[in-house]
Amino acid sequence: MGSYKQPKQVFSPEELQKLDLALTGALATAIELGLPFKGLEGALRRTLFVVASTGITDPELLRDGALKELNISRIAN
Repeated sequence: MGSYKQPKQVFSPEELQKLDLALTGALATAIELGLPFKGLEGALRRTLFVVASTGITDPELLRDGALKELNISRIAN
């Protein structure tokens, strides 16, 4: 049988700080692309936690993963 790895559900203060940096970068990118701010922060925050639960800790990779997951570049004006 194969092993199943549970997604990460608890984050250290350092990881939360990296998530915050990634959120700031993702919001800046989305706003630069002309997306409205309303509702965007919550969606990005949730998506960042999903991406981080896979073990990614680098803020830039987290940001890029969240933007890709939400197809931000495809829905921009």
